[in-house]
Amino acid sequence: MDEKLPMKSEEPTEEERTWRAVAQRWKEVGKQVKDLGERLGVAFKEGWATDEVSEEETRKLADRLRELGEKMDRAVDSVREEAKHPETKAAAKETWSATRGASTDLLDELRETLSEGLEEVNKRVDDLMRKRKEKTESE
Repeated sequence: MDEKLPMKSEEPTEEERTWRAVAQRWKEVGKQVKDLGERLGVAFKEGWATDEVSEEETRKLADRLRELGEKMDRAVDSVREEAKHPETKAAAKETWSATRGASTDLLDELRETLSEGLEEVNKRVDDLMRKRKEKTESE
């Protein structure tokens, strides 16, 4: 499996770096599943090292676990290829844009709410200070 995405001679865009990172993470998942399968296969072989489990059965289990790792690799390759399609790039760009827009809206709303809350706190502090001053002056 090729570990690198095709690169242009210019600096990769944020979107390209993001897709590379996603592909790399999925590749790592595939590697981990394959490694886990091999470890489990060894453990299985050691745990069942009796006359009841033949070498053929052990080989079949190892083959199945290897196949699982290979399927994960193919899934990662498929995701990488899908990420190259213009429609997918457009959908990703739209998703990022929507996420940024929603985050901006949320922060604006939060800023407004906090501002209103601070104004209210300031008014109450002013009222308390005024009442305290009035009380002090009347004594």
